Amino acid sequence: MNGNRTIVLLATLVALTAPGTAFAYLDPASGSMILQALIGGVAAAAVAFKVYWGRIASFLGIGRGDDPESE
Repeated sequence: MNGNRTIVLLATLVALTAPGTAFAYLDPASGSMILQALIGGVAAAAVAFKVYWGRIASFLGIGRGDDPESE
């Protein structure tokens, strides 16, 4: 029974990864949209990191402390 599952899984994996003929065309607007999405994702990740940096720093115990003598 386990051998049959392995054969089916292997056949499915080969069928999904085998190259096929693709009649596709990416015009400059499609490439621009992909590039814009990548840049937007990087910018969103940077903003999220900046917003949550205070929580991360306090969790790790780094950064400015609440010590009144340090001011």
